Amino acid sequence: MTGEGLMRGLTSGNTETSVALVGAPNAGKSALFKRLTEEYVDVSNYPGTTLKTTSVTVGSTELTDTPGINGVSSFSEEERVTREVILDADAVINVVDATQLDRDLFLTLQLLDMGVPTVVALNMMDEVAADNLELDIDALETALGVPVIPTVAITGSGVNELQNRLSEASAPPSTPIASYYDVLPDDIKATRAEKTLLIEGDEPTARRVDTRNLVADGGDTSPAAIEKRETVYRERRTRVRSIVETVEHATTSGGPPMKWLENLLMRPATGIPIVSGLLIAIFYFMGVVVAQTVVGYTEKILFGRYYNPAVKTVVEDILPPTEWAAHVEFLLINDNLGLLTITVQYILGVLVPLVAAFYLVIGILEDAGILPRLAVLTDRGLNRIGLNGRAVVPLIVGMGCVTMAVISTQMVGSRRERLITTALLGLAIPCSAQIGVIMGLLAGLGFVWWASYLLVLLGVLGVAGVFLDRVLPGDQEALIEQLPRLRAPRPRNVARKVSNRTLAFLREAAPLFAGTAVVVSALDYAGVLDAIIAALRPLTAALGLPASFGQVLVLGLIRRDFAAAGMTDLTLGAPQTFVGLVVITLFVPCILTMTMILKEHDARSALLMWAGSWVTAITVGGLAAAALEVIL
Repeated sequence: MTGEGLMRGLTSGNTETSVALVGAPNAGKSALFKRLTEEYVDVSNYPGTTLKTTSVTVGSTELTDTPGINGVSSFSEEERVTREVILDADAVINVVDATQLDRDLFLTLQLLDMGVPTVVALNMMDEVAADNLELDIDALETALGVPVIPTVAITGSGVNELQNRLSEASAPPSTPIASYYDVLPDDIKATRAEKTLLIEGDEPTARRVDTRNLVADGGDTSPAAIEKRETVYRERRTRVRSIVETVEHATTSGGPPMKWLENLLMRPATGIPIVSGLLIAIFYFMGVVVAQTVVGYTEKILFGRYYNPAVKTVVEDILPPTEWAAHVEFLLINDNLGLLTITVQYILGVLVPLVAAFYLVIGILEDAGILPRLAVLTDRGLNRIGLNGRAVVPLIVGMGCVTMAVISTQMVGSRRERLITTALLGLAIPCSAQIGVIMGLLAGLGFVWWASYLLVLLGVLGVAGVFLDRVLPGDQEALIEQLPRLRAPRPRNVARKVSNRTLAFLREAAPLFAGTAVVVSALDYAGVLDAIIAALRPLTAALGLPASFGQVLVLGLIRRDFAAAGMTDLTLGAPQTFVGLVVITLFVPCILTMTMILKEHDARSALLMWAGSWVTAITVGGLAAAALEVIL
């Protein structure tokens, strides 16, 4: 019924029609998209969840879910992507948060100024009463001049009416923005939408219509362009305030039911302790309960004790005693990265619990509206290493599993800041499995060695962050967060999100990791890994460490905790243990993490991070060894 209704509302004949869902972050676009198309898209209470556009063809209509934006411009990646979708669309469903009219109607008026055929889905009407508000829908429709349909996307309320009225998508023939068009040349070949964007100083639009001279001296950052744009924006905000005053009325005193908690979270005196406790709980859950207890059982008991021995027995019984069979047997069941044993153990015994737990934590925080508040409270500190507050979650998750943290960098923001966050995760954030072994080794050395180790890591983290902030092109993005209301997470929404994200992760990551395992096993079988250990002897000697430490480094290439565990088999003095721990912590990311870095970024960036980790680990380790030699 959904697909047929959508098709009837949008199309006539056999002509294909394109419709875009456009709205502010957290307005409910993805939830409405799911209702209209019967396709599942992550539904969150966190701005920026839709990082890419998602399109579904229903009949002769292509419906596209776009990233959340507060205006049509080119100031961010989300805005640039959405602007292009809007300019190519035949109509727009503008999803407006009914509790945030003063914020969301700015975008609505901009779309109407551009002449984009629009239908307004006034979403979250169920929360209007909870906010002690009353909205005059008829007055809002009259003020805007386009259809306005009250909806509750999560329940489907109003969706049928929205489908039936999509054919009424329209825009007023003229709006107050037209008075600014007289500054444009009379013979300009531009659409009404392009004229509006030109008046607002949008340089990509100026380039497209070959009128760069209209954006004086430096494009949309010039004083003249900024002044013109602000004039237009002020006029539009004035219209928004007038409309809101007309259609929105308070019913009683009070506000949202969880306003008291929102206030506590946003005050530093109360918010920082609450957030600190929350982050400790996340680390404990990911790093202790899941990464050590659950993964310890699935990896060592289910697979180590039962699955792997059974598979080895079956393979050995099936394959004949020939030379070629010996090659195949090594590839399938060797003890380092056997394709049917250790590889399956990693993917199902290690990755699946960690991935599912990570997505459970993030899903709850998203749906509850807590993530943006974490970002705000930690923003000032992270600014010092070239990041904004959104990076706090990946950095915390990294202490549970760096591989999962690399995935979570999608929420950070710009590509530049995702690169910085990923590089810092791969360089100076030890995962929980590694932390457990490291803490055990440091406990035997004493508090001074533990504190020194921590200071070295924090120093490397700070220096690397500042360095990357300086050398990577572009500017640090300011944290601009829309703070959604706090609410109890919806179990069904969270569960569906966890299952969909976990399955999607496995579909993409499992083949990559399996391919890597085959390559490493082939190198091991050919004796290349032994050659690598021999080649590392001069390096380990320079660090004041025994030649056997080379094997620790090779193990670290596969998994970080393998390197830490390998150190427990070595007989080392306190200075050597300290230097070794510094080196293996700063050493290259493990195969799982490198696989994810390749997936999330390009090969060049991954190679630079890999090489940079080598250089940093050896350099800092060498400096530590030299300093200890002088001190002791």
